[in-house]
Amino acid sequence: MRLQNVTAILSMLHEPPGAGGGTGARNSATRRFRGEPVLAWTLSRVARAAHVTDIAVICWEDQLADVAPIAEAGAHVLVKDPRVPMPEVEAVAAARRWADGWRGGLLSTCDFDLGFHGPWHWEVAAELDSDAVLLIDPSAGLVDPALLDKLVEQAKRHEQVEICFCPAACGLGAALLRPALLSRLSAARAHPGRLLHYLPDQLSREPLAGDGCVPVATTVARTTGRFTLDSDRQIERIERATVSLNGELITSDAEAIVHRVHAEHGTDALPREVVLELNTTRQARPIYWAGRHLEISRAPMPLDRVVALLDELSGADDLRLTLAGVGDPLLSPDVFSVIEAAASRGIRSIHVETDLSGVNGEQVKRLARAPIDVVSVHLPALTAGMYEAVMGLKVYPLVLDNVRTFVSERQALGRRLPLIVPVFTKCSRNLIEMEAWYDTWLRALGCAVIAGPTDCAGQVPDAAVADMSPPKRTPCARIESRMTVLCDGRVVSCEQDVLGAQVMGEVGKQPVREIWQQSFGKLRASHREGRWSQLTLCGQCREWHRP
Repeated sequence: MRLQNVTAILSMLHEPPGAGGGTGARNSATRRFRGEPVLAWTLSRVARAAHVTDIAVICWEDQLADVAPIAEAGAHVLVKDPRVPMPEVEAVAAARRWADGWRGGLLSTCDFDLGFHGPWHWEVAAELDSDAVLLIDPSAGLVDPALLDKLVEQAKRHEQVEICFCPAACGLGAALLRPALLSRLSAARAHPGRLLHYLPDQLSREPLAGDGCVPVATTVARTTGRFTLDSDRQIERIERATVSLNGELITSDAEAIVHRVHAEHGTDALPREVVLELNTTRQARPIYWAGRHLEISRAPMPLDRVVALLDELSGADDLRLTLAGVGDPLLSPDVFSVIEAAASRGIRSIHVETDLSGVNGEQVKRLARAPIDVVSVHLPALTAGMYEAVMGLKVYPLVLDNVRTFVSERQALGRRLPLIVPVFTKCSRNLIEMEAWYDTWLRALGCAVIAGPTDCAGQVPDAAVADMSPPKRTPCARIESRMTVLCDGRVVSCEQDVLGAQVMGEVGKQPVREIWQQSFGKLRASHREGRWSQLTLCGQCREWHRP
């Protein structure tokens, strides 16, 4: 089939209302980049693709007042009203908030899954008589029109391929779907990214080696950066990096943009991620847990101190907050008050790590109702005997009951959030169950994560199967984006510093911005200069390569 009519679809279904919506949040039509709406940048870049014949925007009625003036220059608009809950769209959006690469997110999502709703995408394709559709994030104001044309050309060369994609960093590429696939996805209410992930019951080759993959420049494929214009942090970073491209940015290709952004070394005002420890109490005693080998006892963080911290952190509109640390946050009496305080301050991305042991059914149900994205459950075994050997507790059946209670409560509410994610910490002791464990939970919940244990920079015995650190040491990636706060208020260099050996500052005594920019700035400088061996823990660390 010849591809004569190719429609680029920009869906805003996952984005908040416009200026009149009263939420205080912004979307692609109201957020501005270089003085213009982000959506206008995206439409202008897409319009430069020679093989794109139509552009369509899907939005809600409460977004239309902001979208219409931008789209009137040449984009069709499909408006839906009233705004209604869309569990699948909301779940994909939450999964993508915790992913930085174009592929590999929770729920087997990809960057182009954002805002995808098969029935309405199919409606657009049918109305415009489209031979294929391109899925483009409306916040992708720097999407490369040359890559869009390559997608169409790839689809023309391989008529049997139903999905073509660019393995490019978020915000630079897209995916192309043929109508037959779009129809099936619409009927199944599924997102297309699943087709590019491992599925335990389906034999398939790696998509990157298939005919649907469009080759892109190595720097564009391997960068760990994101290039969407979906937060103040992203816009500030990219504006700083591209200031010398005034008058040229609209025509710059993906490779040039990546080079510019990589060359810029400015410091963000606030961290992207914060790991907040509420307590050091934990019922389980995993063989890889620092508290099993070290005496760690800190008083729980008072709620007023947490709230003061959240007030400071709320200045970052893309903050990812993880409640974790030495203890299980669900054993803190303040955990739900903390979650509610964070959500009320506009912190949308909240993640809770727990064992789901030592809690009752009502607490589990309350967790399922909480305004959070992800609940990670440490479940490093497939059988009761292995669970006891690794976790030090005979509670495997109770934990499984809690998982079922969580899922049942979520279903009763008609939601798919919070996502519940079993986590398998891979050790030599439980390695034999790992593959079967992964397939089992991927089938059951659509999410499963395999992680490695840490020796806390040599402070505890190593339970890992093998040392996964690369042979050549480079600066730590985590200190560029992540900050860890112990429950006594001390800010430490990373979550491996369980005893507070490298203190960067203390909550309440110094502004978080000052700690992040000045104290962490010195730490980053030491790493850039290769002086990590002079630091208390960094010289012994083997986790420096992890993003």
